[in-house]
Amino acid sequence: MNTPHTLIAGDAWQWDADYGDYPRPTWVATAYFENASESFSVASTANGTAQRFAATAATTAALKAGQYYVQVRVTDGASPATVESGWCEVKADPASAVKIDHRSWARRTLDAVDTFLEGNATTAQQSMSIAGRSISRWSISELMQFRNELRGEVRAEEQGSAAGLGRDIKVRYGQP
Repeated sequence: MNTPHTLIAGDAWQWDADYGDYPRPTWVATAYFENASESFSVASTANGTAQRFAATAATTAALKAGQYYVQVRVTDGASPATVESGWCEVKADPASAVKIDHRSWARRTLDAVDTFLEGNATTAQQSMSIAGRSISRWSISELMQFRNELRGEVRAEEQGSAAGLGRDIKVRYGQP
């Protein structure tokens, strides 16, 4: 896909695409972005025979972060054609007053479990009943097991491509 896989709201966007059979200036391209809450388009201008897509920082600043389905259509005024489609992530404007929690689900959940265990380690009750109504919660041992699973998932996420590096693996060779 010629459209970038990641764009940042509040930044000026620019990318070029060459669609071979649909050269500029005969063909004009438009990239259409759409998700469940909004849609917008970015028109191209000529860059030789290529299409240059550009949007100003002022235009992108109001966009919501999220996954957008992108379709690029070209037209010569009479024959429109879709030349590419795929997904693009628009990330939040870092200068925006609206702050987003960038932690993964596993990291947020691990932090919540740790906070719960810290605050309720001595007073937590697995179940209780008052006036005929009852509530049951995870036991401390179940939470500890869940916490260990989350720790492994978070460790793998945070290490990314470096996962497994830095550990010594000892091997001994011998005759049978």
